[in-house]
Amino acid sequence: MSSDLDTNDVNEVTVGVPAAGRHRRRRSLAIGVAAVVAAVLTFLVWQRQTPHNEAIDGSREVTAAELEDQYGVRVGVIGLLASGGLVEMKFQVTDADKATALFGGGDVAEMPVLAVQGTDTVLMSAKGHKHTNLNLLDGGTYFLLYTNVGNHLQAGSKVSFVLNGVRLADLPVLQ
Repeated sequence: MSSDLDTNDVNEVTVGVPAAGRHRRRRSLAIGVAAVVAAVLTFLVWQRQTPHNEAIDGSREVTAAELEDQYGVRVGVIGLLASGGLVEMKFQVTDADKATALFGGGDVAEMPVLAVQGTDTVLMSAKGHKHTNLNLLDGGTYFLLYTNVGNHLQAGSKVSFVLNGVRLADLPVLQ
């Protein structure tokens, strides 16, 4: 059986909508779907971005061996105290002259911060310590306390020791 109708005519007859209108609707639907997909992908990428941490971004990463060889400091344990409300960092001075230079001079003007990796959180040493009287000695072991406001740190978190543009990364926080 032959038909004088071409494919477009059959579609017009069966659907009742002119072919040009169907193509416009399909194009509009495709544009709408593409816009929704683009918005969802943009949101997902935005959600996965690591927050900007100025302490980490503005520093040069060193290894534990480099920190000790070049700056005379060996970072020890970083652990949670007082039900997680405080963080203690222990470090040992292996070369007092190098360590004193890293800490900002003879009066030890600067104290290390702990930058919580993967966040924009930076923990500052707890106020009340008499850091300006910190006398760094060869072989001396020292500890600093940091407040853990909001419990940003949990056991297993990773932090970076940052002091005067020098950073030792991937330090685990212990319970």
